[in-house]
Parts: sequence; C-alpha cells; structure tokens
Amino acid sequence: MADESTRTDDVGTTTDSTSTLSTTQASSQSTAPEVDDAAADTAENAAADTAEDVNDDTDVLELSIESKKDVPPTDFQDKGSWEVSQSSSGLEVQLEDAHEDHQELVEQTDTKPTKVSAPSDKPIVVDATNHVAGRLSSHVAKLLLNGNRVALVNCERIMISGSRANTIHEYRQFLKINSIINPKHGPVHYRRPDTVITKMIRGMLPFGKKPTGRQAHKRLRAYIGSPKDLRSFKKVQFEKAKIKRSASTYTTMGELCRVIGWTE
Repeated sequence: MADESTRTDDVGTTTDSTSTLSTTQASSQSTAPEVDDAAADTAENAAADTAEDVNDDTDVLELSIESKKDVPPTDFQDKGSWEVSQSSSGLEVQLEDAHEDHQELVEQTDTKPTKVSAPSDKPIVVDATNHVAGRLSSHVAKLLLNGNRVALVNCERIMISGSRANTIHEYRQFLKINSIINPKHGPVHYRRPDTVITKMIRGMLPFGKKPTGRQAHKRLRAYIGSPKDLRSFKKVQFEKAKIKRSASTYTTMGELCRVIGWTE
C-alpha cells in the first residue's frame, strides 16, 4: 500500500511538472511575436529619424551654398572671381530676356517685304496762282524727276518778283539776242505764259545732259487757265513758293507776256 501511494505521488508530481512546462512554453510562444513587433517598430523609427536628419542636413547645405553665392568672400582673389561670376550670370539672364523679347517682336511683326508704289498715271495738278516763278519751277522740277506727271494750270497768274519796269526792260533786251545769220537758228524767245514757264522749268532739269531730263520734261503740261479735263482734279499749291508780300509789288506773267507780244 505504501508503494502505491508513493507511485501516485510521483505521478502527481510529474503531471504538475508537465503542466508547468506546457504553460511556460505557451507563455514563451505568446511573448515572441510581441518582441518581434517591438523590434520592427524600433528599427522603423530609427530609419525615419535618420532620414529626417539627412534631409535637414541637405537643406542646411543648400541654404549655406545659396548664402555663399549671394555673400561675397573676404579674400581678394576669391572676391574678384565672385564678382566675375555674378556679372556673367546677370549677363546671361539679360541675354535670355533680350532673346525672348526679340522672338516676340519677330512673331508680332509682319515679315513680308513692303512694295514700293510706282508713280501713278494720274497727273499732279498744280495751281500756279500767286506763286513766285523761280520757286515754283524748282518744286515742279523735283516732282518731274521723281517720275510724276505734272499739269500746271493758271500760268498767266504766276508772279515775277522785282519792279515792273525793270522786269519788262530786261526781257525786251533778252529778245534782241538772236542769230546773225538766221533768226531760226535761235535762241527761241517765247511770248506765251505757258511756254515761258515751261522753258524756265526745262532749265532746272538735266535736259541736254541725261536722258532722264528729257523724259521728265515730256511729263510736264502747262495750261493758260484751267481746262475742262482737269477741273475735277484736286489742285495742289506749294506754301514755300507763294508770295510773301502784297500782289501789287509783283508782276504777273500775263502782264509781261502782253507787253512783249502775246495776243490772247
């Protein structure tokens, strides 16, 4: 009986020890995942802190580099090189801006070549009333040399400066100049107002020197009064060629021509 009780006690102790072992194993198995999770969280936190430190370091480095660019160095040689670099960078920015502005202007403007308009076939009608003869002739000669056709109307109202007696006396003396052999040889003395002013304009053109002078002289037409064909045209006058004083101090072309032989 004693042996049986002893065996039962041994069996109870073995069962107790087995139960304690199983409980310890279960507790160890339950605590192992918790340890692994804590270690992983610690590693992630450490990596995040390290990345933040690196980012902070890079930001500080960039700020220091930019501040070094803006602030000139203390050394003389470094200062000179810094000024050169700053000026070159500013020049590059200016060149880029200028290039962009040029491209915008090119896009906005029309690149088609402009055509030069040729002189029109319609004549320029000049009203010669109260114009000084010499100044009027110079203006008309310039128009003719530029390729324009000019029609001169009211030639009998052209003014000649100077006293009336002297003007008539000089022109009468001019009529005496002729050829000894035959008067047909010239010079030809005109007595009509339109032909007199035409000869004055011819003297201001390269009539006997260049073909352009003869061609320009062919584009001139002078009229006494205003013909019907030109009454609808707009009349042009030259302000610089007009008389500056009263008309009574001048001699009209009609008066001069009547004295020297013009019959209307």
